[in-house]
Amino acid sequence: MKVKAGDSVRFLNISGGGTVARVDGKLAFVEDEDGFEIPVLVNELVVINDAPKASSGQNKVQEDEIEEEAEESYEFTEEEGGDDDPKFYLAFLSGEKSGVESGNLRVQLINDCNYFVNYTVSAIRKDKQMDLMFNGLVEPNTKIALDKMTVLQLDERQWRVELMFYKKGRSYTYIPPVSTDVKIKAARFFKENSFAENDYYHEKAVLMPIIKGEFEQKLAQLTQKDIDKVVKEKESKPVRKKYARRDEPGILEVDLHIDELIDSTSGLSKGEIITLQTDKFKQVMKDNAKFKGKKLVFIHGVGSGKLKTEIRKLLDRQYKQHVYQDASFKEYGYGATMVII
Repeated sequence: MKVKAGDSVRFLNISGGGTVARVDGKLAFVEDEDGFEIPVLVNELVVINDAPKASSGQNKVQEDEIEEEAEESYEFTEEEGGDDDPKFYLAFLSGEKSGVESGNLRVQLINDCNYFVNYTVSAIRKDKQMDLMFNGLVEPNTKIALDKMTVLQLDERQWRVELMFYKKGRSYTYIPPVSTDVKIKAARFFKENSFAENDYYHEKAVLMPIIKGEFEQKLAQLTQKDIDKVVKEKESKPVRKKYARRDEPGILEVDLHIDELIDSTSGLSKGEIITLQTDKFKQVMKDNAKFKGKKLVFIHGVGSGKLKTEIRKLLDRQYKQHVYQDASFKEYGYGATMVII
């Protein structure tokens, strides 16, 4: 749009504007309300009264369009890893009153990634029809509140959460849309350890992941036929040593025996089983990377020693900043490794 003397203009990149006093090549001299002339590049101006017969209503529409365009320009500080490992949670926090029996639960969404996320949350009825409960947009690396509900309102409810990821004003790596069904049982919220410390709130919360990590995705690929064979397979396995779980503060025990991770290994090769176990190890290391001084005990058993060897190779190559050693011989024999974050 051509800018000429006498035009009323607004600055494109900063607030303010005025009347064009004169134009010199690509530079316009804009007189502000105090009478000062401000030199501005012509392509950084927006004319707001170019059509002399335009009504004030038309000008108002044009100004609104300019403001709307400005609102669409987002500048977010992107967090490291927010593209490669996006996280999205359905969160439940205690209400104002103490105890879930008497108070409401606060239902929220957590978008822990560098993408804008369009979401819908629908209730699935017994006839498989759905009722829309919530929908909207969550900006990158933010949390939003959805509603307050009593525990009994949530009992045996099945929700479908659907997500679509994108960025504004820049190119981005495509993330396929996510559709996940979440079944909510009231009994979960009455258990002592359901509400846990987390990275997102200063209070304890129940977090339900909507995006499955690499480990969960591999488990989801197992067929129902594989799962149905679990009883027969367990009967054929030798009895292994059971470890008493310790409650010492600051220690997290993770049992990497494959029958603790999945119901059936039918159809899986030895290499695929090792991969599932090491994926679980990596996931736990990542989830606890921020807790300096925390002790993680990975129970790998003795067996052929293959899993122990793989775990220690990973520690030597990818986790050199952490100290590790044999876990307590009294508690685990030679069957566990302790890592200190």
